[in-house]
Amino acid sequence: MTGGDSGLGLVIDRRIPGPPALVFQALTDPTLYARWMGPSGSETVVDEMDVRPGGQLKFRVRFPGGPEFSLEGTYREVDPPWRLVHTWALVGDPAETTVTFQLSEELGQTRLLLTHVGFLDRDDMGQNDAGWQHQLDRLAELLGTLDHA
Repeated sequence: MTGGDSGLGLVIDRRIPGPPALVFQALTDPTLYARWMGPSGSETVVDEMDVRPGGQLKFRVRFPGGPEFSLEGTYREVDPPWRLVHTWALVGDPAETTVTFQLSEELGQTRLLLTHVGFLDRDDMGQNDAGWQHQLDRLAELLGTLDHA
């Protein structure tokens, strides 16, 4: 069963250091993406990041001495540096969700509005909410260390 755009969803509204172009770059550059995506202490390996409508996103998250999991998606909308939409699913899990990043400039920072929809149950939605909060903390931390010029 595919969740897609139906089902439960979450919205996270955050301020991220730097202009929208830099935040968009961190969402679409494999090297930067690997530095903030995944839990602290894990390693993220980007296998494919073809950032265009219909292009694929595939990456793996490895834990030291522990499990590895893979995620994949298809880019639906790419409007740099303001909007990025892609599907999202664990490899092997038929439940697919949709993630939207909406960026705008606000007081010298980027307002990032993340919408993640298509969850089949509240437990999955809650786990993803906690995961995204952590990932966005890591993204803000990374971008706080980069040159915004």
